Amino acid sequence: MLYDVIIVGGGPAGLSCALILGRCQRSIIVFDTGNPRNKSSHALHAFITRDGTSPIDFLISAREELRKYGVVLKHEKIVSAEKIPEGFNLKTESGLEFQSRKLVLATGVQDKLPNIININDFYGVSVHHCPYCDGWEERNKPMAIYALKRGGAIDLSFTMKTWSNDITLFT
Repeated sequence: MLYDVIIVGGGPAGLSCALILGRCQRSIIVFDTGNPRNKSSHALHAFITRDGTSPIDFLISAREELRKYGVVLKHEKIVSAEKIPEGFNLKTESGLEFQSRKLVLATGVQDKLPNIININDFYGVSVHHCPYCDGWEERNKPMAIYALKRGGAIDLSFTMKTWSNDITLFT
């Protein structure tokens, strides 16, 4: 089958894209590895109507919403993509191939955590990467700022003053 659009990435951007294209009666398939950036977080924030929702509940709800528009969801990793006359040919890790007229890459980003012992135990709980996502929940508490580059750390420290006056800067 030649899909209208293949979307690689099943986070908020990829799923939003699938929603609008599904509502336009396009044939859509979304590939996602099931490893969201915010999997360690207890809740997502700063997303209108979903503030405080767990990342897993958000994904379950979004995927369910897409089904009524005929969007196909695949839990597979894409390992290659090539341009073909009709559009694109993508191959999955399991060796399956899929073709589409258009391709959307919505793979998001991966956070690179510093090499600090046991940081994964606290990431998404008391160690956060986004002040706008978690600043409100951590407001009026002592905060530690860590950054690899001094300039970025200083800028972030001033930003964090929005939520706390007790800030320690580590570089």
